[in-house]
Amino acid sequence: MKTHLSGIIPIANHESLHKVSFPSLLLPVADGFNLIQRSVHECAMAGCDTIWIVANQDLSPLVREVVGDWVYDPVYYKRDFATKFYSDLRKEVPIYYVGIKPKDFDRRDSYGWSVLEGVHAAYMTSYKISKWIVPDKYFVSFPFGITEPEQIRKLRKQISDKDKNFFYSFNNLTVKDNLPLPFTLTGEEYIKCRRAINKKTTREFLPPLPNQKYPSQKLPLEERWSARKFDFSEVFEHVDAKYSHTHDLEWFYDASDWGSYTDYIKSDYEVKTPFEDLTRARKHVKIPYTSEE
Repeated sequence: MKTHLSGIIPIANHESLHKVSFPSLLLPVADGFNLIQRSVHECAMAGCDTIWIVANQDLSPLVREVVGDWVYDPVYYKRDFATKFYSDLRKEVPIYYVGIKPKDFDRRDSYGWSVLEGVHAAYMTSYKISKWIVPDKYFVSFPFGITEPEQIRKLRKQISDKDKNFFYSFNNLTVKDNLPLPFTLTGEEYIKCRRAINKKTTREFLPPLPNQKYPSQKLPLEERWSARKFDFSEVFEHVDAKYSHTHDLEWFYDASDWGSYTDYIKSDYEVKTPFEDLTRARKHVKIPYTSEE
């Protein structure tokens, strides 16, 4: 049975070091091709059936204007179907937008937590519709991790392997070494990661004393809710990398840092701009009536 793969693109809580007057995820990586478009295209190229962008209300409207509500699967787009109306057989990949829950603001909302929030939204939304469309695996693409998205096409089989995870690596380092490199995880690993974070994080109060039933002493402000500062190595500690598929990259740049971004611009490496129809923002038509009607 085909693996149901959901793509997760975390944006919320990313701490960019760029001092630009616009959201840094709109920085170009090629002519007419920016960071968020590259990440969406990477998910589509990896074979994702749905794409979930985790962005709060300040950025989600802007991102939707740029990438739209759905994209074409690049593999199916130019496939030579033996039919006159082959364009009707193209595969569409829907894009959904979710945010961080208010209860997690300034508590658990690290950048890595945004990934887990996307996994949770994909699972719960699918499960409420039907258990048959619940994702089997989740592919995570970071907008600020610049790689060539076209190369992932040949790795679809490894990415969709239900028995093993998939990791991009650069200089023998992966996301578990705090690099924003694509990887996959399962629903069971998501649960383990979430539980570990809730167990390790500090909270507002110190544990109650032996003779107390409830806690009464508060931690200093800077020590409360340590999970909001957890890095990738802590958030994804329970994602299995020992028995996994790993693909070593020839080059990689972390666009979170201005110096690394300019190094990419100056380098001989280049991200190819996809066919325009694969990156054009498409939106669903609004229902032409109001609730009163």
